[in-house]
Amino acid sequence: MNHNIPVITIDGLASSGKTSISKKLSTKLGYYFLDSGILYRSAAFLALEHNLESNPIRLIKIFNTQINLVPDNQLRFKIYYENSDITSTLYKEEIGTLASKISQFQEVREHLISLQHSCVKSPGLVVNGRDMGTIVFPNAKLKLFIVADLSIRAKRRFEQLQDTNHKASLKEIEQMLESRDKSDKHRKISPLKAADDAVEIDTSNVNIDTVLDNILELYNI
Repeated sequence: MNHNIPVITIDGLASSGKTSISKKLSTKLGYYFLDSGILYRSAAFLALEHNLESNPIRLIKIFNTQINLVPDNQLRFKIYYENSDITSTLYKEEIGTLASKISQFQEVREHLISLQHSCVKSPGLVVNGRDMGTIVFPNAKLKLFIVADLSIRAKRRFEQLQDTNHKASLKEIEQMLESRDKSDKHRKISPLKAADDAVEIDTSNVNIDTVLDNILELYNI
């Protein structure tokens, strides 16, 4: 990993808006973008495919041979499985729930950290997740932590799933998000929390363009 290449980390709660913010920020700066969650989601996808929910060592071996991380022409990293781009299929709720559980395996986390470090490319990287600023990139140039009210996050997720024709009720989504929050915050390995030097941003009642302007101002200080 080249420590001279700037990295911006954006951690936060599920469906808080961090992915949308990250994409817009990376486009504005001309930086690469990595949603670290897709790595854990791809591991969860493989676990479901091969019945390896409780076998992290075997899961890593299969991950190495069947999963590829490739940037597209917009500098956004995509997941390829058997030479097909499966990124858009990884956002189902059951995959997200299993990804949260798989992320608690130390072997999986250590393997994916090295993969995330390999994504640091010139001119820079915007990366989001749960422990980007605390564990994966502790020396990042700017660290952000995004939060929003649970009900607002559930509504956003509900609308997002409707757009992709995935069926789920608003109540079910809110319960899933609440469960994931609890799991992420209280797991023994790399619990979800803001880095000591991170800037917290609440997106509950703020539009994405305003958030982006605030981040750009912070980045240019």
